[in-house]
Amino acid sequence: MAIEAVTYDRTQAYESELPSEVYRTWQPKKLMQQLLDLEPMADQGSSIAVGREETPGVAASQMQHRGTEQVFDMKAIKAHYDALGSFLHTPTLKQLEEQGDADFSKLQTRCEKIIDLLEGVLSSRVFNITLGIFSNIECMNPDCGKTIRRRIQRGADVTKAECFECGFTYEIQTGGQGQCIWRPILEEVPCPSPECTQVFRLAPKEIAPDRRLHCHACGGRFQIGLALFDTAEPESTNIEN
Repeated sequence: MAIEAVTYDRTQAYESELPSEVYRTWQPKKLMQQLLDLEPMADQGSSIAVGREETPGVAASQMQHRGTEQVFDMKAIKAHYDALGSFLHTPTLKQLEEQGDADFSKLQTRCEKIIDLLEGVLSSRVFNITLGIFSNIECMNPDCGKTIRRRIQRGADVTKAECFECGFTYEIQTGGQGQCIWRPILEEVPCPSPECTQVFRLAPKEIAPDRRLHCHACGGRFQIGLALFDTAEPESTNIEN
């Protein structure tokens, strides 16, 4: 429960950056993986130091250390959580036959290691540091308009983002002077009318069965559907002269 609690608490620090379905996940390993997909350094400890710059833009020569944070990281979760959970249930007859009785001396050693890690986490002078560079826009979907806020990945030229309200997806390209360019990810779907050259530009989540489209170029009205095709190879036919 303590492992779960510190992982849940860290997840809440990223609340505005995660879709709501993440909060229906209770396993620490899955939650931490979500955080690592968002921020590769999410399970790493860090320190904070503060100093006054003598020259703007130049790092201060004198820094005051304010504290260090220890995080219950993915390595520790993988090493201990499932192994500890196995002792919450009575072993099956098959497990007793194959493994024998539980080794409680090993369990005690494991628990002591976990306690040391948790005490380090809970005694940290700073907690849940989530510093980052962010960019935000209003969703370009005309039926949405919700504000999207996304953490820009360190060292990445392009960062992916999704509107949690409507599902529109974007690529964020970092430019000069700290600027970010948001581009919606769209699929080009040609109009089905034989003589029409119009192309629909749809978000991936808009391409769904029963969705209706109206072509303003030719006036045609269409509906997206599913199709099933026979992929079996035709039998070869021998021809004799």
